[in-house]
Amino acid sequence: SARLTSSSLQTSVRQQLAHCTTMAPRGCGTTRALVGACTLAVSCKLLTDVSSSAFVLGPQHLLSHARPTAASHQGKAAATFANATTSNLAGVSVGAMSALGVVVAACRVQARSRVAARVVKGAPSLLQVLEQKNLLSLAEGLKLLSQAESAGLDLQTVEQLGLLKFAEKNKLLSTAENLVTNPQTPILWGVGSLFLGGADAFYLATQEQVDFFGWVLVVALGAPALLLAIGALVIFSLTSGTSKLRTFSRLETITTYSPDGKVGKFNVTEAFRDATLLQTLEDRGILSFIEENRLLTLAGSLVNKPLTLTQSLGVLSTLEGTRLLSGIESAAADNWGPFNISFAGLVLVPLALALLLLNPFGFGLPLALAIAAPGLLFIAVGIGVSAISPPLPNKQ
Repeated sequence: SARLTSSSLQTSVRQQLAHCTTMAPRGCGTTRALVGACTLAVSCKLLTDVSSSAFVLGPQHLLSHARPTAASHQGKAAATFANATTSNLAGVSVGAMSALGVVVAACRVQARSRVAARVVKGAPSLLQVLEQKNLLSLAEGLKLLSQAESAGLDLQTVEQLGLLKFAEKNKLLSTAENLVTNPQTPILWGVGSLFLGGADAFYLATQEQVDFFGWVLVVALGAPALLLAIGALVIFSLTSGTSKLRTFSRLETITTYSPDGKVGKFNVTEAFRDATLLQTLEDRGILSFIEENRLLTLAGSLVNKPLTLTQSLGVLSTLEGTRLLSGIESAAADNWGPFNISFAGLVLVPLALALLLLNPFGFGLPLALAIAAPGLLFIAVGIGVSAISPPLPNKQ
């Protein structure tokens, strides 16, 4: 009887899964992941049915027609309870795997799309959010850097695991920045959490008893609903009260061709594009350059525990107080930003050379050194800012 029931159930479910697979769009990773999770759930259910039937009925009971005793009734009740518990636990596990499969499939589809995420117009960058919310000084006060090094997560580990290349290849930094700074993200995630949670609550309210597939559905809906609710609250708390204090727009020239007449013509237009520092690091391949040349390992070999030293010197709180990171981001995005920084050095260095040659009152050398040092510093900073400026667009 158990074999016949499992066979009919398997045939029915196979027909439904074949229909879902046929109706799913080609290349839809999320739908295929959900179908695969349902297939795993069906397999677990069939295995549970066959095992419980063999355990409850037993070969002796199938061969004998004797009247069941009280002991056999108690054994059947205990076996039925154990079977229900095992089925519920298996349903919870499969539901969790289904939710995880959907999330992983969605992430793979997003990574395959290679669509560059851009900050919403008028929204601050992630660096500005960190500075305005005092998160850098908070991390320094909680001693997170020294705790990370004590746990074995140092600069060399980041390079050995290939995290920089992985983040750059999959556009993780710009995607995270776009999600956090987008004002619609908490609203959309909150609506999604309410929808999934409401569907989950409605199912539990309308079912007298939740079976294996019920637990699969409950966990598959409840886990994403909880994650979306927590994410919406965290992002709202991070971005509430923040604003765009500095611009990071860049004027770009776009050339287009239109086949007008026999020859056609070229149209040249100018447009502003937002380019944050994190997006520029990904677009220019700076993270891969750092990892391939082992620059983090070199820094770790020159200084003992560089993260702990950075924390003890108060570098994070200094960067936050001076708003230096957002200033560098704004200067790098500006078309004339590197030149504006280097201009002071281009004035001071020739002045220092003139003082060295003229040697007024015999103090030409010390005066030249005192003026040339900040001039060379301005020039070096300008060159560094130009190295992290956004690349020219390939739009023709």
